[in-house]
Amino acid sequence: MAAVLLAAAVWPAVAAQQKRITVTEYFVTPQGEIEKRAVRVPCPPRRVVVLGTYQAEILKALGQEKRVVAVTDSIKESRGWLKYVLNLPSVGSAGTPNIEKIVSLKPDLVLEWNLKPELRNKLTRAGIPVMRVYGYKADFLLEEIQTLGLIFNCRERANAYAAYIKKHWRIVQERTKNLKSNQKVKVYWEDSTSDWRSAGPGHGAYPLIKWAGGISIASERRLANPIVTPEWVAARNPQVIIKSVSPGFAGVTTSGIGFEAKTSNELKKLQQRLMSRPALKNTSAVKQKRVYLISSEISHGPGSIVGAYYLSKWLHPELFRDVNPEAVHREMLKKFYGEELKGVWVYPSK
Repeated sequence: MAAVLLAAAVWPAVAAQQKRITVTEYFVTPQGEIEKRAVRVPCPPRRVVVLGTYQAEILKALGQEKRVVAVTDSIKESRGWLKYVLNLPSVGSAGTPNIEKIVSLKPDLVLEWNLKPELRNKLTRAGIPVMRVYGYKADFLLEEIQTLGLIFNCRERANAYAAYIKKHWRIVQERTKNLKSNQKVKVYWEDSTSDWRSAGPGHGAYPLIKWAGGISIASERRLANPIVTPEWVAARNPQVIIKSVSPGFAGVTTSGIGFEAKTSNELKKLQQRLMSRPALKNTSAVKQKRVYLISSEISHGPGSIVGAYYLSKWLHPELFRDVNPEAVHREMLKKFYGEELKGVWVYPSK
């Protein structure tokens, strides 16, 4: 803690000269309830430590990557296609980063998404403003993008980015809005972080499932990330099963953008293991071979416009025959990140 106190005594006087504004940050409770909190931040910040993968992605889209002075291990591992993160120092993990290292970098803003309260308090006591930005929850993603646009003085670019995302979300919603209850598809969504962890209200993918004309079987649990039992899922007999996959999960590796093409065989094995689980073998989803894998990079966050299209085609192919998710993905990467589409992002891909 000595290092924290020493640093706090050295530099806040400089940071205090910056203009500060009050903005809103969002906080999601374990029950999926959304709370708003006011936080004061510099405008614009000069040195930013980023603890979230989706935050790093958004800042690149807003043209603010040069302000980032450090990231986390997971950002370097899963967002290598954001080339700017590769040469930045790491401060450890998102939830329990190295506080002394963060303070030594003299940031004037830390963007977090699941920082432990006691660690956040250490930073604020050291005079470092901290703001929560999930960057992956569709319920308020557009508001977070626009808030970052305000903070970083790039509102026009932020508005264009948010409008692009909103436009594609609306296309999906418009096509499914007239579906009757009995036409909606029962979905078992399994999170990338753990087997049998699903998606309820407050989960980043939960709105996508609804917009695509689906019903998450976990919605009745009223938790953002409920742990369910195999027997519970089997009893609800999902019509579609979707597994979100993160880099490094189940032996799947990434390089550059998305899953490497050579990992298609790994993804096939993962799909087969999923389908062969005793509790799932007799579900409608497995019998009809409606079991899919999707990169967490497009099932949450800004890239969820691509994920929403894939979900829509899986759930209601008759309504989305003319939609090419890959083409939208390619356009988005080029337009906002200056990157080309590479790799495998869903399985099966056709």
